[in-house]
Amino acid sequence: MDLTKNEIEIADRYISKRERQLAQWPRTRWLILAIFLVFALLGYRSVSDGMRTIHDDKSTDMDVSRALGEGPPPGEERRWTMGAMMKMGKLLELRYQVVTFALMQVALGYVQILLAVIMLCLVILRSNTVERDALICKLLRAKLQEQVAAPNIRPPPQLPPSPQVQSSDSQRTSSSGGG
Repeated sequence: MDLTKNEIEIADRYISKRERQLAQWPRTRWLILAIFLVFALLGYRSVSDGMRTIHDDKSTDMDVSRALGEGPPPGEERRWTMGAMMKMGKLLELRYQVVTFALMQVALGYVQILLAVIMLCLVILRSNTVERDALICKLLRAKLQEQVAAPNIRPPPQLPPSPQVQSSDSQRTSSSGGG
């Protein structure tokens, strides 16, 4: 398939543009990898903070102990019990809200980590296609150069067939003097 001069120029421009893009890809790839690694680290930090909050029962125990105080004063047991139950209910409700927030934080952290890993895998897979594209650009560039050079070069003249190499039997008979 012969291309016109205009088609060759267009193809050359597109190949040059793609080659420039491919030349910039290694820097871009490392930048993308760094960004998503930071994203994964932030997700890990979020998960660890949320898990620490969920497992932090010491603060709840201290708050309940502080709410109960020393014990009921003499004669006020019923009133003290009702007040202590209300305080503990309030503390447990607050703890429930904290744990719910921590669970959301953990879920968000795992989603961040998962997305970062997926993006890292996609970047690695993309690097394989970039290598393939670079090879295709080289092949197309060589083909275009052949197309450009073809009209300027006349076909080479036909060379006479090369003399056949003598077989080893014929060489032995000639070297032994024929007989």
